[in-house]
Amino acid sequence: MNCHTCSRPPSDHLPFYCATCACNQLYPLRYENARVLLEKDAVEREIEAAAGPNSGDGKTDQGQAAASEPQSLRWKVQSVQTQQAKSANRIQMIRARMEELKTEIEEQRAGIKRRRSLLRQRRSDAESANFQLASRRESALSSVWNSIKRFEYQWDSLHVKTAESRIFLCREAANVLGLRRKLRKKKDDTIVEIYTIGGVPIVDLRNMNGSAPSLISTGLAHVARLLVLVSHYLSLRLPAEVTLPHRDYPTPTIFTREASYKTQEPLYPGSKSPSQSGPSSPTASNASDRHPGPLPRPLWIDKSLPKLAEEDPGTYGLFIEAVSLLAWDVSWLCRTQGLQLESDSWEDMCNMGKNLWQLLVAPPTRNVATSKVTTGLDLQTSLNSGKEAPKTSIQRTKTFPIMGHYSHGTAHSFLETAEGREFMRSWKLPSPTKLADELKSTLLSEMANAEWELLEEKEWDGQEPQTQSHGASNRAGAAATNKATGKPEKPRGTSGWTKLKTRHDPE
Repeated sequence: MNCHTCSRPPSDHLPFYCATCACNQLYPLRYENARVLLEKDAVEREIEAAAGPNSGDGKTDQGQAAASEPQSLRWKVQSVQTQQAKSANRIQMIRARMEELKTEIEEQRAGIKRRRSLLRQRRSDAESANFQLASRRESALSSVWNSIKRFEYQWDSLHVKTAESRIFLCREAANVLGLRRKLRKKKDDTIVEIYTIGGVPIVDLRNMNGSAPSLISTGLAHVARLLVLVSHYLSLRLPAEVTLPHRDYPTPTIFTREASYKTQEPLYPGSKSPSQSGPSSPTASNASDRHPGPLPRPLWIDKSLPKLAEEDPGTYGLFIEAVSLLAWDVSWLCRTQGLQLESDSWEDMCNMGKNLWQLLVAPPTRNVATSKVTTGLDLQTSLNSGKEAPKTSIQRTKTFPIMGHYSHGTAHSFLETAEGREFMRSWKLPSPTKLADELKSTLLSEMANAEWELLEEKEWDGQEPQTQSHGASNRAGAAATNKATGKPEKPRGTSGWTKLKTRHDPE
């Protein structure tokens, strides 16, 4: 019958949504409870009747005793049967529990037996493992060390071949670019060393006042090209970045160490700023003003050095800084490749031609470390004999490494490791800033004490007194010597200038 409230048929599986359905679900339980209670009351009354009435004062008649006797007998029988049923049930439960306990005992005995067998196996394995453990450990460790040393030997051998290839490439580059040394005997029997590259003399930085600007610029361009090429072959990153001539700028330049290898667009000397050549939006202009690109230093001049210092001191200062950075790069390269300069002074850094020639062209001397690598036969003999394996690492002196070993491009002999940093920490040469200051001071003091006067064009035509004509002839003779040797030979009292006062300068 459907519910008169929610119109749903009664069901035990569907939830109810009204009070009537809830009551209908509870009524059967209530009926069952009432039935159990009624049965309980009936059993209680039956038990009371079977137990018999109380005797009271003992004055019961014979009829009541006869009526209660069958009930007592039946109760006793039922009680005995109940006790027997309970006993049988308990016995059955005890037997079932006994069987369970027996099963558990058997399982535990089997587990104990299995564990004992496992322990015996483990003890046997432990005894086998500990049998001659020290000797076997030493043998295994020796095998591992021999394998490590064998790989170290192979690694060192490969690195030696790499270093030899680097040395070959660097020397060939110096040979192709024409790095040469010429010895010239002067009138006073002194020997002068002249270093050239590509047929152009490499001017000592201390002698730039008396050199032609084209000679200085050409020599610096060749040195910069050779320096970049050698650093590429040696897998080294120069502290001061050198840029060779390219499409946007036709001359070599060099950056300071702080501005080297930056991602910003550089502002080359004489070129337009990025804000002038780029879009004229206020945002781009403000960004360019806030973050200007690095300014490279020019490695070229178009005027003589004294004239440049007089007319454009700013460009003069940048050029002096550029050549100082280039000379410092050359000295740094020599130091990383094991070449020791004669002294830790800025004067030795100024002679870039000599430093490059000693590094790339001169035969190895005792100032350059040599390498000693164990041969494969010695290594195999040592490993087979069970003796200590020979040292397979490249034997270098702590003061100077062999050329081509330290680099930034290989994990072996990496320059930035603790060993490489400790090696470079012993470098006592001055910084590029100090070198630039010393060089500028020397050149300016030389210009201040020169007491020279530039000849006019009519003086070269013989229209002046004989003193000036004599100076012009000396200069013409010096120019002829320059064409013949490629090295400006300076006669006494000349050097491209004419002396006003007669004095004797020691050479």
